[in-house]
Order: sequence, then C-alpha cells, then structure tokens
Amino acid sequence: CTKLCHQKPLDLKDDNTEIHCPVTVNPWHMKKAFKVMNELRSQNLLCDVTIVAEDMEIAAHRVVLAACSPYFHAMFTGEMSESRAKRVRIKEVDGWTLRMLIDYIYTAEIQVTEENVQVLLPAAGLLQLQDVKRTCCEFLESQLHPINCLGIRAFADMHACTDLLNKANTYAGKALLFLQTEQHFSDVVLSEEYLNLGVEQVCSLISSDKLTIASEEKVFEAVIAWVNHDKDVRQELMARLMEHVRLPLLSREYLVQRVEEEILVKNSSACKDYLIEAMKYHLLPTEQRALMKSTRTKLRMPASLPKV
Repeated sequence: CTKLCHQKPLDLKDDNTEIHCPVTVNPWHMKKAFKVMNELRSQNLLCDVTIVAEDMEIAAHRVVLAACSPYFHAMFTGEMSESRAKRVRIKEVDGWTLRMLIDYIYTAEIQVTEENVQVLLPAAGLLQLQDVKRTCCEFLESQLHPINCLGIRAFADMHACTDLLNKANTYAGKALLFLQTEQHFSDVVLSEEYLNLGVEQVCSLISSDKLTIASEEKVFEAVIAWVNHDKDVRQELMARLMEHVRLPLLSREYLVQRVEEEILVKNSSACKDYLIEAMKYHLLPTEQRALMKSTRTKLRMPASLPKV
C-alpha cells in the first residue's frame, strides 16, 4: 500500500516557518525494481560483468552486486583490476554456492540446509552478506544438541560467529555430561564430534566417576580411537589419557590379549607402568586389593541421564 504523510501544508507566506509537503512512500517499489533487474539478468540483458567460480559463469550487473555486497562494492569502485574486467573469477567459493548468493542478492531468498550451511556461511562471510551469515547462524543455533554442539562451537569460532559461539558454549558442559551415559557414549566415541574433541575435553570425559559403561574396555577403546584419528600428533598424549583409564578394573585376559599388545601402549613407558600396576592389582588377594588405592582402582559411580 501507499503511505502518505497527512500533515497539512503550512502557509507559504510565513517566512519564519519551515514548509512541509506530503511524502509518498511505496514499499513495493524496490521489490518490483529488483524483480525486473533479476529478469534482465536471467535474459543476460544490460549485464556488464560475468562472475566465475570453478566451471560456473554468472552474468550480473555491477551496480546491483555493489549495492548489496561490500565485497563487490570495494572490488568495483576501487583501483583493483577487477573494477574494469568483464570477467571476474572468485577462487574462494564453489560455483553453486556463489550462484546461490548472487541469486540472493537479486531476490532476497536463500534456503539454508544441513547440506549447504557449512559452505554457505563462510562464503557469505567472504562476500560480506551479513544477513545470510546471520541466517546460517540462526539455522545452526536451531540444530544445537549436546551431541553436535562441540563441532558447531568450533565452526562458529573459526568463522567469528560470536553469538553462535556463545550459545554453543552454553551447551558444552551439558554435552560432556550427556556423553557420560553409556547409551550415548557408545554411540559417539567413533563419531566426528568425539574424534575432534580436544585432549582436555577427552580427559574430562573419561576421568568422570559418573561415566556409565558396561565395561572399562569401552574407555580404553575410546582412547585408542581418539589417538589413532590423528596419530602423528596425538600419540605423545597417550600417557596423559591412559592415566584416566582404570586398567585394574579390566579382566586379566583383556589386559594381556588387548592392552599389552596395543602398539601405542608398547611405545610409552608411562603406559607400560599403568599396565604393570593393573597386573599387580590382579595378583593381590581380593581382601588386599582395597589397600591399593588410586583413581584407577576406584569403581565408577554413574548417575542417571542429566536433563539438557
């Protein structure tokens, strides 16, 4: 609809009073204009630049791109060679993502999905399309869960999404508690979320007395999986992690057949000391084992699943 300012015009003869005239505002004007410009683009009419990414070529109008993207504004109004070039190649964005973002510039429409958000957000950041970046952050926020929040937190930190990072951080503590239940611990120890945890987070998880597991074997295997995920870097952390694995609570057969044969254990003198400690524990009479007190001989006392 058309909006009118209904203020009555003042007497033109009054030289001491500012004259006000009615102003008409058409809220549909810009939408109609962009619709026409997009139609012109689709017919390759009046286009004065072709944006290229990979094998994708996208005809566009410099003035439209510059009006909506500070990135293109700087490119086309500065002294860069691209300001005069008919074809501009962008190497940092894949073709389909760039097409989506240029479509957005003309239509103000974007569809964010689980499949495209991880490429769409950094591309929107590059082109300085803050509304698209904000939409991506809101989408990721809606997907936050104790299982995935660690990955989302790292992604938000990498791309300077402060609000999303803060919201993901509120889930971090809950995530570690959530993973302490066997139901979820068993499911996630081989997931990307777990394998990409930092060493401090893994230590916090496996050292907890509240970790609910059927056997301490699961903790040992989780440590081996985490180290092997980036073995060259992480193998030196093996002793630090094994400090929290309660080897004395494992069966003697498992200690001999699995732990003792693990190459990561063989290559660490500290890990071999933990294995010897466990073997000594099993050699003691049952009534004397209580005298051998350490965090590794303490039974875990799991709690019920926390609310998140």
